[in-house]
Amino acid sequence: MNGKSNAPLDYSGVQHAEFAVAPEAFVVHDPVAVGAFEAMEGIKDPALLERGFLFRELPNTRLYAEHHRAFVGLLKQHAKKVIYLQDLVGDHASFQAARTNPNQVFTRDALITIPWVSDGYIAARMKRSLRRGESDTMVNAAKRLGLHEIVRVPPHLFLEGGDVIPFSRDGRRTLLVGSGRRTGLETLSFLQSALIPRYADEIIGVQLEAWRMNLDGGLLPVADDAVLADTRSIIGGLLLDGNGQRKIDVLGMLRDLGMRIIDVTPDESVYCQACNCVCLGGRRVIYYDLSDRIKGLLCRHDIEPYCIAGSELVKGRGGPRCMSRPIYKPL
Repeated sequence: MNGKSNAPLDYSGVQHAEFAVAPEAFVVHDPVAVGAFEAMEGIKDPALLERGFLFRELPNTRLYAEHHRAFVGLLKQHAKKVIYLQDLVGDHASFQAARTNPNQVFTRDALITIPWVSDGYIAARMKRSLRRGESDTMVNAAKRLGLHEIVRVPPHLFLEGGDVIPFSRDGRRTLLVGSGRRTGLETLSFLQSALIPRYADEIIGVQLEAWRMNLDGGLLPVADDAVLADTRSIIGGLLLDGNGQRKIDVLGMLRDLGMRIIDVTPDESVYCQACNCVCLGGRRVIYYDLSDRIKGLLCRHDIEPYCIAGSELVKGRGGPRCMSRPIYKPL
């Protein structure tokens, strides 16, 4: 996309994995502040909330805003910079869609950034049509932050940020990419041809059960020796690199790397978003206060969870990771 050589870039000495990198900034969005919840007011039927807005329950708007402010406040304590989406592109035409779409709160989904390509981005292509406009908003935010597009997803494929986790395997620049309900299997082959070898060394596709929405709802490495995972939702794996494609046992691969799997139940992963946390680097994460059991296991593995109230935020079916898009380029 940028007309540069396809030769691999030199990233020697760079920490690759998401859990190991302290981002330069996070982009966040408060949907209450722009009136995005007004269209949901008065809707009691869960089926209508799901079909029209993708929310499981109608949030208490006041508490939702309060809990989101607390999340942003905690993020500001541990991140170099936190930027509201409205401050970046509130004057841009693309932001108008955010005023009626409460899902724009999930700034992770619509744009992909990678620690070892700090000045680049990939625009997501959302599976649900009502969320497609989110990518335009996030792309314009990325451009105003000085980022450039490294590859473009073809219009017949789907890729969501919640399915992409930057990782490192024996020093290789690795992307864990979920395939299933949102990101398609065909997208893995596209990413293989578009990213390898210049922007990545390998892609590990993680095949998800049909009911699992995104990879970060069911699996997330949080340190070099620990990974949160609902093992029941992972049904296969595929390794894609410069030598082709072959099957891989994803959980076995993680264990071979010396990683302890902190086993999360399906209910914990769905209703508590127990896998979905923000990695801050240095074995620190931001986490909902909805699962004391998993919080205790994180502490037992010397990972420090900073908890925020999640009772209202979780109704949108996303966690702290979903609500934060890391920016790795120095600003």
